[in-house]
Amino acid sequence: MIDLGDAYDVSNLDFYRQHHGQQLYYRWEGTVWWRRSPESALERIFAIAGMNATKVFLCSGENGSYGHRINRELGLYCDPDTGDVLTQWQPFPHQPPVPVVPIANRVVQGDVTPKITTIPAGEPYLKKVQEIPLTYPHPLASDPKYRDHCPGETFQGTEYFTTYAVRPGVNAPTPLWARDCPWLPWMKLGYGHPARLRFETTIQRVDRFEDLNPKLIEVIRQRVHLYQHTPDATDEPNVTSTTYFKRHFDAYQAGEEFPIREVE
Repeated sequence: MIDLGDAYDVSNLDFYRQHHGQQLYYRWEGTVWWRRSPESALERIFAIAGMNATKVFLCSGENGSYGHRINRELGLYCDPDTGDVLTQWQPFPHQPPVPVVPIANRVVQGDVTPKITTIPAGEPYLKKVQEIPLTYPHPLASDPKYRDHCPGETFQGTEYFTTYAVRPGVNAPTPLWARDCPWLPWMKLGYGHPARLRFETTIQRVDRFEDLNPKLIEVIRQRVHLYQHTPDATDEPNVTSTTYFKRHFDAYQAGEEFPIREVE
């Protein structure tokens, strides 16, 4: 029987302390929708199968303890009906298909500052919804060679994270991640096209690499072995979908299959 009589404080660094240096895996899956124009209805265009190979570290600095997290992140766009991994996509009948470029971020890392969340008395957990607006100059807008791959001068989107601060011994609902954003560069819809995307996924921590989506496991073992584990430290810069696209733009234009093979 879990005692809910008193308020309970949860530190966000408790997780970093408990799992310091361990290899962790996250499985996330969901749906990608698009709206072709502001007046159009949402249409389901992809299923998405994703994973994170993660390590967390409890660190000490001049101002005390803080967390550090290193991720490798891979997400495959799949047929929404069959679940088959897509390597090409045809947005409109009158246009040729384009290569599908998955989410393939070999390094995403950052620090976490200490924070205490108080779960009220009588409650087993506290739901937290974080909404992060994203507005910045689009990274592809300044280079004419990316003209057909850029939706406009400014990237405007929003990320949503639904997480739970939990008392010991309590099972909380599944965390959620969602994102509203412009169409992706590999879609090649042409400069200024108004289409927008909506990602909706659930996130689950799993015990082993083998518990990830089988399609992801197959792709990782065949093409990108490094996503099976996370380094203990790296000085590589963070990768985003845009920097990955720019790095492999020549392979994209040549119609090569993604993800591009990578080594350490």
